[in-house]
Amino acid sequence: MELPKAYDPKEAEKTHYQVWEANGYFAPEVNKDPNAEPYCIVIPPPNVTGSLHMGHALQHTIMDVLTRWKRMLGYRTLFLIGVDHAGISTQLMVTRQLKKEEHKSPQDIGREAFTEKVWEWKNRYGGEITRQIRREGLSVDWARERFTMDPRLSKAVREVFVRLYEEGWIYRGTRIVNWCPRDKTVLSDLEVKEEKAKDGRLFYLRYPISPSFSSSSVLPSTSRSAGSITAEKVHDDEVNEETKRHEGLKFVVVATTRPETMLGDTAVAVNPNDDRYKNLIGQTVDLPLTGRTIPIIADEYVESEFGTGAVKITPAHDANDWEIGERHDLEKLVVMNDDATMNENAGADFAGLDRFDARAKVVERFEELGLLEKIEDYEVTLPHCERCKTIIEPLLSEQWFVKMDEMRDLALELMLEKGLPHFYPEVPHKKVYTTWLENLRDWTISRQLWWGHQIPAWYDGDGNVYVARTADEAYEQAGTNDLRQDEDVLDTWFSSALWPFSTLGWTGEEVKGPKSKAQSVGVPSDASSSLDLGPWALDLQTFYPTNVLVTGRDILFLWVSRMVMSGLKFIGERPFDDVVIHGTVLDKNGQRMSKTKANGIDPLDVFEKYGVDATRITLAGSATGVDFAWRDERVESFRNFANKIWNATRFCLMNSEGASVFTSVFSSSSVINNNAGAAVLGTTDENEINEKAGKEEKVGPSLADRWITSRLNKTAKAVNRALETYQFHEAVQLLYHFFWDDFCDWYIELVKDEITGADVADLPGRNATARESADAQRESRTRILTVLEQSLRLLHPFMPYLTEELWQKLPGTSNALHNTAYAVADATIMLADFPKGIDALIDEEAESEMSAVIELVTKVRNIRSEMNIKPAERVTIHVAGPTDIQKIFSENNPQILKLARADKIVLSEKLDVPKASAKAVLTGGAEVALPLEGLIDFNKERERLGNQLEKLDVELQRLNGQLSNQNFVERAPSEKVQDLKDRQAELQTQMNALKQNLEAISIR
Repeated sequence: MELPKAYDPKEAEKTHYQVWEANGYFAPEVNKDPNAEPYCIVIPPPNVTGSLHMGHALQHTIMDVLTRWKRMLGYRTLFLIGVDHAGISTQLMVTRQLKKEEHKSPQDIGREAFTEKVWEWKNRYGGEITRQIRREGLSVDWARERFTMDPRLSKAVREVFVRLYEEGWIYRGTRIVNWCPRDKTVLSDLEVKEEKAKDGRLFYLRYPISPSFSSSSVLPSTSRSAGSITAEKVHDDEVNEETKRHEGLKFVVVATTRPETMLGDTAVAVNPNDDRYKNLIGQTVDLPLTGRTIPIIADEYVESEFGTGAVKITPAHDANDWEIGERHDLEKLVVMNDDATMNENAGADFAGLDRFDARAKVVERFEELGLLEKIEDYEVTLPHCERCKTIIEPLLSEQWFVKMDEMRDLALELMLEKGLPHFYPEVPHKKVYTTWLENLRDWTISRQLWWGHQIPAWYDGDGNVYVARTADEAYEQAGTNDLRQDEDVLDTWFSSALWPFSTLGWTGEEVKGPKSKAQSVGVPSDASSSLDLGPWALDLQTFYPTNVLVTGRDILFLWVSRMVMSGLKFIGERPFDDVVIHGTVLDKNGQRMSKTKANGIDPLDVFEKYGVDATRITLAGSATGVDFAWRDERVESFRNFANKIWNATRFCLMNSEGASVFTSVFSSSSVINNNAGAAVLGTTDENEINEKAGKEEKVGPSLADRWITSRLNKTAKAVNRALETYQFHEAVQLLYHFFWDDFCDWYIELVKDEITGADVADLPGRNATARESADAQRESRTRILTVLEQSLRLLHPFMPYLTEELWQKLPGTSNALHNTAYAVADATIMLADFPKGIDALIDEEAESEMSAVIELVTKVRNIRSEMNIKPAERVTIHVAGPTDIQKIFSENNPQILKLARADKIVLSEKLDVPKASAKAVLTGGAEVALPLEGLIDFNKERERLGNQLEKLDVELQRLNGQLSNQNFVERAPSEKVQDLKDRQAELQTQMNALKQNLEAISIR
């Protein structure tokens, strides 16, 4: 069979996914082993309004690599897909569409009609993200696709709300929330983006001390450098100099970036240990513009060293101030409406003004009254709504909250006693997670939207609340049908917190099933269910807890921690064992991608240009948890890798007549002596081989055959270890170097004559009869096809399309190569047994000997290249070294001559070569030399080497200048600096080699 010359990713991607899905290979039911261990990953649900971005692509690739790997190992895998209803985003999307198409607002058509339009939009456009996920090649079970507002998931949400309310863990109260004045809803922390504003200003305001206190008060210094108090001095002639600095001061100065909020101040706070203010504690100040007096209180929250040491307290408009207000029982005065205009509590002069207009007017009035101390430029961090970019207003609002103290303790206890979940990487995420839990506040769960899970609470005319699972249940509680349901919906993260178990069928109703997870799905069972749950029947028993969560660090608090707490509370079990925190894909300059910067990269564009497989293995090749800059050069290198795999397979297929992939189970004697089956890892009993291999004498196979078998097995074991510990970068590097370096660059070249039918009479390790026979050639071809087939299996989780395309074309592939759990399924590489590596087939002696041969050939090739020796010129290789090294080179003489383009190897204990010889040192104390006489023009070569040295030196000096510039090093992207350092080291190495070569030809 012959492949086309060029690899076209689009052809490979065209049909395989449809076949996999249609044949049910993604479903756990494909596994027919009744004792198969379950393995489950639930996808972090992307928004129904979303489209694929590079963060998705990275996250999805990692999850699919793990799922495909475990599936090939025989696990009963479930990679569960679903999308989130994305309350605010979806409502905003449909609101815009309604305005554009019908020139109406949601209020114009009413809640019920608007909700219907959202469902219409979801059904029409909401599948775009899942279509893109298919393009990625994700092996998710589409039959189990979930949506956070599916009936069963919605039932689970209501059940959790009611239970928490009945236990007193959910309450309705008034607290500070993140309020978007434009969308007029509460926002979660994740929906708030902090942005620095360099044009901010810090306003220093004077609050007069109430007259009854001012004449006798002892106040801090008026020194402007101290920045704390402005004062008018009295009685200068009656007190000493020290007393002058403290007496008669009539104002306390506070600093704020939001002067308009002073209209809602209800206290000024100082630190109780601040000597400057001790005598003021308990006194009052007259709050300008309001006609109110407010107390001066002591609270340890205040940092004496910060600002003036005195802080204005606005409990209704600042989260920290609210906490202080709670401790001191302060009035919580709301001075803003939900659209961020000032209300009547702000006073008649300000009511109705926009908050920023009110700010200007407050500053103007303070200045008129002589109470504006000063204004400073100040870089301020402002919270913005992620969607509409409006500046968020901290606002006291009546909302629904979840008490988090008891749920938090459940998660902390799990971490303390069992160390779960395990974080990869552990540092800093374990500590960050634990610290956040320890400082957890109550969670605002209500949102002022129409799209989402409407809060299951009903009110009667007197304001009594009835929380129930259904309206009928609420009517029964109230004894009347004259109730209205709470108009708010639940925070999207409330339903997402239940994702690991609500997606597996949990609704709060008991489901009876088998005790053994292995017996729960896809195999016959006598177990009966107390409920008819259809396809949901036993998923919860089988796959909960799930195995691993793959996510970004930005939702460690908002989602990961809440899933842990919810799982422990409602299932009594952790939701997952491991949490893999992936890095962030940055742009080529190391900047975060964003629509504002227009520096985003569309994965679909990358797929189109380089292919899905090249993109996947590029993403998987990033270090776990480390941010990295996206560079087309890297994905291009993996596209070249895909081409290398294609071309290597094409070569093997062109020389495969009479041979096929080895599928039978061999005795250890056959495996070792024939070595055709030695590479077959998945179809051979490892224990049997390990037991018998030690009793068999290793005879027959050539060094190259023993070496590639060992390298394959060692690589397989290392790849499995890397994946077990989520070291995807390490796994990719192992596979890349094995296939490109070991298999393609060396093994194929070493055995090319054997499989192409060239003269093999001089090949080591063959007797005359075997060398000349067709059987020997067929054995060699079978061996290389088998190594190739095993390599494709190892690569499959990372490059599913390419490996399936090639595996199907190899002679001899069939479902006999499947893991036994899939013995009856049609042949596909995704169900083939994943190579684990067999200890008995790892040959350290062969690897050591072949490393010596490879090093020698590489050194000779380097000398040829550096000395500009023409490819057609045959060289004489002199090697001096210990007898064991000489023996290796002697036994592999024909292959060394072929690969190094040499006509002779001279072996000795000491070099005896002309002075004009190029030399290199080998491992183990050996040395190699190539006499140059007759091979080069010495004068021209000296000139060429000199010119090269000069050119490289100019570049090196330029780099040295850049890297010695501290300002450049600090400001340039870190990856750019590292590239320059790498190039600097490369240049130094090249120059050292050139100097050595120049010295060699200068002594002639």
